[in-house]
Amino acid sequence: MSEHLIRAARLVVVLALLAGLNAPLPAQTAAARIEIDAGKVEGRISPTLYGQFIEFMFEGVKGGMSAELVRNRSFEEPPNAIGLSRYWERYPDDRNDDYGLSFHHDDAVSYPNAPKTEGLIGGHSLRVQTGPGVVLRHGIYQSRFPVRQGLDYRGYVWLKADDYKGSVSVALEADVTGGEIYAETEIGSVSGDWKKYEFTLKPSKNDALARFVILFNGRGRLWVDQVSLLPGDAADGVRRDVLEKVRALHPAFIRWPGGNVAQDYHWQWGAGPRDERPTWINLSWKNEPEPGDIGTDEFIRFCRNVGAEPSLTVNVEGRGATAAEAAAWVEYCNGPVTSKYGAMRARNGHAEPYGVKYWEIGNEIWGDWVRGHSDATTYARNYKRYVAAMRAVDPTIKFIAVGDNNQEWNRTVLKLAGDEIDWLAIHHYYGTREMRGDTLNLVARPLYYERFYGEVEKLIRELAPRRQIRLNINEWGLDLPEPQQHSLLAALYGARLMNVFERRGDLVTMSAVSDLINGWPGGIIQASRHAVFVTPVYLVNQLYATRPGAERLAAKISSPAFNSSREGTSIPALDAVVSRSADGSRIFIKAVNTSQQTLQTTITLNGCEVEPQGEIETINADSLNDFNSFATPAAVTIKRATINAARSFSADLSPHSVSVITLNVSRSR
Repeated sequence: MSEHLIRAARLVVVLALLAGLNAPLPAQTAAARIEIDAGKVEGRISPTLYGQFIEFMFEGVKGGMSAELVRNRSFEEPPNAIGLSRYWERYPDDRNDDYGLSFHHDDAVSYPNAPKTEGLIGGHSLRVQTGPGVVLRHGIYQSRFPVRQGLDYRGYVWLKADDYKGSVSVALEADVTGGEIYAETEIGSVSGDWKKYEFTLKPSKNDALARFVILFNGRGRLWVDQVSLLPGDAADGVRRDVLEKVRALHPAFIRWPGGNVAQDYHWQWGAGPRDERPTWINLSWKNEPEPGDIGTDEFIRFCRNVGAEPSLTVNVEGRGATAAEAAAWVEYCNGPVTSKYGAMRARNGHAEPYGVKYWEIGNEIWGDWVRGHSDATTYARNYKRYVAAMRAVDPTIKFIAVGDNNQEWNRTVLKLAGDEIDWLAIHHYYGTREMRGDTLNLVARPLYYERFYGEVEKLIRELAPRRQIRLNINEWGLDLPEPQQHSLLAALYGARLMNVFERRGDLVTMSAVSDLINGWPGGIIQASRHAVFVTPVYLVNQLYATRPGAERLAAKISSPAFNSSREGTSIPALDAVVSRSADGSRIFIKAVNTSQQTLQTTITLNGCEVEPQGEIETINADSLNDFNSFATPAAVTIKRATINAARSFSADLSPHSVSVITLNVSRSR
């Protein structure tokens, strides 16, 4: 660029800044009102409204939910030049030739000796040949193991020996050559066919980046497979830190295994003894190999451990799936021990039926990115076949059908299968492309969905008048750059949408954000191997789910308004919903201030009296663009304070904030 063009560009910037300084600033405060009639109930809010959704998507399940620390623990992924599979390295390092140690990625010997079938990666093991050499302490390792001082790490390894003489050791060490040994134990003499060798390691120090080592102390040939190491505080195979974050959300249900991947998944891949399950190829997400460690039994235990009901999505015609396979899954979960698959469940350690209530028939079948994709007519026919087969096993279960934002799809499905539907699942995503650079479009968008639900309701009444079909918005999220996805801006969108759910609580009775753990930046719990942080959308979910209203009270809201470039004009800056707890003892005011002003809000109550002191909980930050991350996990937080309450009182709602005001009812009038 020439010098005169640079000077001209600088002049434009200066003039723009001056123009901005001279532009009138919005007032720092504005008035708003919320008038509540506690004597008038306008709707009901379902106790199942706020659930969650997790799927096999990168480290959503493996690494995120699963406590297993060993990656590629069955050596299924392709080897490097020296025969070591992904994540495994030669110990102590690759500086020198170790002619006393060699590796081979063996596809002829494995535990179990699994047949190779379509969709699966199997079966491989690591063949190790040891002999006389000059590197005495040698073996294999994986790095980046977060370990804590004094905590037991329980593990095992399957070994098979040919002419091997000697022992095998395992250790946790500092991840440097010749690093400090935190814990080590000798497995002992290894011989014969496949055996499971268990061990416990208790590190002497904390280290977020330790290495886990398997050392071969003898000579000869042996095979290694199915290596495992879990921290002693894992809860039924689930990370303790993640489980506590999920439990704090009080989810009514958790949807699994997908998502798109539901159309790739066969439930049998996750059943049976852990080490006999295959590794499978996740066609939906970049062909990532997925271990079978978390299957039906583990998922249902996880749900029950956090107080949630499982919601299972069956594969409809994807990757060879059938209605009979779906019915078999129902029998595995809910059948008596005298049935074929109920007996299988009992052999796997759970004689009592699980009693899974919610069954979703396919995922996004209208999308050509899923296996089993079809038109609406074909889907409706398949839906009825699957429902008939599954209901024959358990007539008490409830069914969720695939809906769409396209009303023609919904019209066809409701017309052909409406009499068999309990919920219609619809997914909402909104992102940079739709927003067109205007954040006001983002915070206004939920009001479009409120109008859309009214249109769907009319369609239901027209085409399935004898059936009480409800909506299940079991995937909603934003497609934004990661900092925005984890920012206060995303929280404003989420809270306004959840207010819409509560206003339409007569129709929308189940919902779930996408996703619960990792998977993509929309995951509201971001869990690396070494830390966890939660996003502002998590905070909204936590606040709303733990302040559950059962009855929506009549309320009139007045506030300043704004115009958006794509989502309409005269949009209220304040969005609020008022509800009362099931026992009538508390009133919740869920208020979203989308403006850059403090809203000095006058709140009036008719029809009840409240205690003089209430609570206000506010999600906020210094800036609309502040975001949570591993480096700044508390940039956006919940702040709690008391508030003076009466028949008429005032509350200052901070700029760009989400607040929940809790009032304690003293008596109704």
